[in-house]
Amino acid sequence: MAESAWVVQGWKYLLETYPEWVVAGLGTFIIHEACYFLVYIPWLAADFIPFLRNNYKIQPTKDNNWALHWRCLKQLLFLHFVIEFPMVLMAHNLFKYGGMSTDYQKIPSWWTIAWQMFAFLAVEDFYFYWIHRLLHYGPFYKYIHKVHHHHAAPFGIAAEYAHPIETLFLGFGTALGPVLFANHLVTIWVWLLVRVFQTVEVHSGYNFPWSLNNLIPFWGGAEFHDYHHMAFTGNYSSTFTWWDKIFGTDAAYNAWKKSLTKDANTPLNPAPEDKQKTQ
Repeated sequence: MAESAWVVQGWKYLLETYPEWVVAGLGTFIIHEACYFLVYIPWLAADFIPFLRNNYKIQPTKDNNWALHWRCLKQLLFLHFVIEFPMVLMAHNLFKYGGMSTDYQKIPSWWTIAWQMFAFLAVEDFYFYWIHRLLHYGPFYKYIHKVHHHHAAPFGIAAEYAHPIETLFLGFGTALGPVLFANHLVTIWVWLLVRVFQTVEVHSGYNFPWSLNNLIPFWGGAEFHDYHHMAFTGNYSSTFTWWDKIFGTDAAYNAWKKSLTKDANTPLNPAPEDKQKTQ
């Protein structure tokens, strides 16, 4: 990777300065935390800019106040440090056992990383669709997934606001693609950045003209997922729209889209808080 010599040199410095478990374990966790909260800042700022809020917020009448943010943050800190951090440490041992390399001479090319990112998204999306759909069934929803649906009008950092059991199950789906295809820790770090951005964006509550769902036809995006939070049903995929289309679980969403006026900012109609529709 001559074109990325700075990556090689930086990686070499890390491994020569810190033990591998610190780089792979603690380093991965720090990257996740930094990316998760920093990525949210633009959407948080948009809430304080009337032009953006009034024109691009999907549910402009819903105020994600500081009380909601504080409740969300407390749950997130528990999940991140008590559940996710141990998962990251265990994942490193799993990846290492499977042949994951940290050798600076084996850093993959950007082209290799690029196709692997798409593969990881596709694998995670398929897994997420079925687990998410299962979580909307009866007791799974009532005792586990309902926690995530505390936010009927989601905001970015609410992406990982969930029951610990849900965090464990969905965390496995995030790791599944790398387990199958990745062979270097750099790839894991790039995937972490991609996945964190994706999940924060779809929970952002904003649909900008430059949002990926307006640029990529099969990308779900915030509007697609916002409907799920308001209707409590359908649109089960995490990233793409094709599984919901294939299995018909986007039917209610499509009907809602057709019922809208030409005003693209018409807000969603809230469903009752205790509604537990399943498909």
